[in-house]
Amino acid sequence: MAELKYVLDTKFEKYLETFKNTSYDKENNEYLCEDESRLVYDFDKIKEDKYTKHPSSFDVLLIQDEKVFCVEFKNMKYSQVNNKNVTKKLLCGKEILEDILKENNVAKKDYKFFYCVAYSTKVDRWKRGVLKNEIQFGLEAYKPEIFDDIFTNDVEFFKNEYKKIFKKDLEC
Repeated sequence: MAELKYVLDTKFEKYLETFKNTSYDKENNEYLCEDESRLVYDFDKIKEDKYTKHPSSFDVLLIQDEKVFCVEFKNMKYSQVNNKNVTKKLLCGKEILEDILKENNVAKKDYKFFYCVAYSTKVDRWKRGVLKNEIQFGLEAYKPEIFDDIFTNDVEFFKNEYKKIFKKDLEC
């Protein structure tokens, strides 16, 4: 069996990008994350170039040991995030990822998969405390059948979790 990190490093190396570029919001011409220190896989570009039959995907794929993080950036307030949109990205992105695993003889059971939706800190303040650490946007139905865990919170939460897991600061 192949290792996913090896497969991505050898077959998808040209899709390495910074958090800054993968969090770019074309509509508002701004970045949700400013970090350029860590390279991640631009999963949208992988979809565009190699898996065109899928209508969408999440933004970023990041691997740490046996943990695979699938990240969707939303440069908008919590109340503006479209549930159907993030669900579609979750499902289509996971299909693409499973195709990559199958095509490269990577054992899915060897990994834990996490879906993260990181939205702008322009959050409705009154909702922040109530919804903290709860899965939002109707995505709870996809845990644990499709993803081992799902995190939906503002980019500040994402930065803090990133620091815990990777032992590095993230500029967002």
